Parts: sequence; C-alpha cells; structure tokens
Amino acid sequence: MKSSNKIQLVLILLFSLVTSLQAQDKLNNYKYVVVANQFDFQSEPDQYRLNGLTKYLLEKQNFTVYSNTDVLPDDAINNGCLVLYATLKNSSSLFKTKINVQFENCKKEIVFTSDIGESRDKKYIVAYNEATRNAFNTFSSFTHTYKPAAADKQTTEVTALKQEIETLKAEQSNKENIKAEATIKDEVVKVTDTPVKAATKIETKTETIKPADNALHAKLISGSVFSYNLLDANGKVVYTILFSGKEDYYIVKGQDALIYKMNNQWVLAHYVDNDLQIKAMTINF
Repeated sequence: MKSSNKIQLVLILLFSLVTSLQAQDKLNNYKYVVVANQFDFQSEPDQYRLNGLTKYLLEKQNFTVYSNTDVLPDDAINNGCLVLYATLKNSSSLFKTKINVQFENCKKEIVFTSDIGESRDKKYIVAYNEATRNAFNTFSSFTHTYKPAAADKQTTEVTALKQEIETLKAEQSNKENIKAEATIKDEVVKVTDTPVKAATKIETKTETIKPADNALHAKLISGSVFSYNLLDANGKVVYTILFSGKEDYYIVKGQDALIYKMNNQWVLAHYVDNDLQIKAMTINF
C-alpha cells in the first residue's frame, strides 16, 4: 500500500473516531429518541420503509426509541428535555440519493448530525434504504449509554424529592384519618351504653323530656358526608354532631353526649355531674 493511501486511511479512521466521540459526548446526555412517522420529504407515513428502518437502526445503537404517536414514559412527560427527535434529511441530487440523520433537542437545537450516506441506485426504495444505512455508519463505533447531564441530575433529584414529600404527606394524612376514626370509635364506645340507662329513666320519668323552646338548624359541614353544625336562630353554632355509623345516632363533638332519635323525637343525652340528663330537641335538617 502506498504511503499516501496509508495516510488517507489513517485520516479516515481518525475522523471516524472523532465523530464517534462527538456523538458519545452529545447524545449520551439524552435518555430517549422519538422518530416521526413521516419525515419532511416523504409524501406518506413510512414511505420507502424509512421510518421503521430509522427506528430499528437507532435501537441497534442501544437507544430507547419511540414513534411520535407513542405514549412516552412519565419522566419524559415531566421533563421533555430527556428526549431527542431524530429525523432524516434529504439532500439528494439528480444522480445521487443523499441522506443524513439529524438529532434535535427540546429547545429545537440541533445536537448532532451524522455523515451523509449516499446511493446511486435508480430504484427509490433501494436507494433511500442504502443511503440511510450508510449514514448510520457514523455510529459504527458508538453505543448509546445514558449519562444524565448535571441539569438533568438536578431535575431528577428535585422530582424525586417532590415525590417523597407527596408520599410523606399522604402517609401523614392516612395516619390522621386512622387516628380520627379511632377517636370516633372511642367516643362511640363511651356513650353507646348510655341509651339503655336513659331508656329506663325515660320510661319512669317521662316528665324529664320537654319540648325544646327553640329549633336548631342543621348545616352540613363542608367536605363531610353526615356531620353537621347545629345553628340557633342567630346562626350561632350550638353543637357540632358527628355521624356514629348508626342511623339517627350522632356524637356531640367535645362532649360525652349523644343526639339521637327516639319515638320520632330528637333527644340530647348527656351527663351533668355524673347525672344523665335527657333533653328533647327540634332539629331541622
């Protein structure tokens, strides 16, 4: 081999190595590649089978590839700058089909452009496929390995921190709900045996139940299902009642007391100095 040919071969190999290193440096910062179903120079989707071929050749280089009609992973949806958009560019002349691969990021910046692949075949489907494969020779010594850039790492860490905070908030909310349910159950246990005693008193001392002078208006507490504030005529909250889980039985918040229905009459049963007192009430729900 002539000396000039050796030098030319070395230069070609060196140029190929440099190009590969540039591809590694620029493309490894991106996690996903999206390939359109139709490139600018095509008159229909996957014309000459180029879109499927492009996706296949990228996957051979270890890229994670999606088409532009696919649903992207959650991290790509949350951070669009993890994605590169690969497209074929056509610079064909009268006698040559020329194709190269161009990668664009989320900011519409061209990150990397491959060498131009050429073909002299007269059949379009053969020429475009051959030229595309030749363009991908640029990546002959390149295998994609995702390496987050510093900004991407920071974004990933922030996203993870946000998720952790949301998880902790959900856990705390769940604990508070469990605690609230336990408190209500405790209150129910404390007072559910009192109606039996009250019934005995009521049967023997019916005079203790007197019609209420003033009716109370029940206003549903916002965000609850069966909990109410009982308001007097001036709109003042007299009692807050919590549903006990049993029909027409309510726990009076902050008191050892129940409001329940007996013989179609609302009554308040509560202790005053260890003495159970029963009071008739009129409640408008």
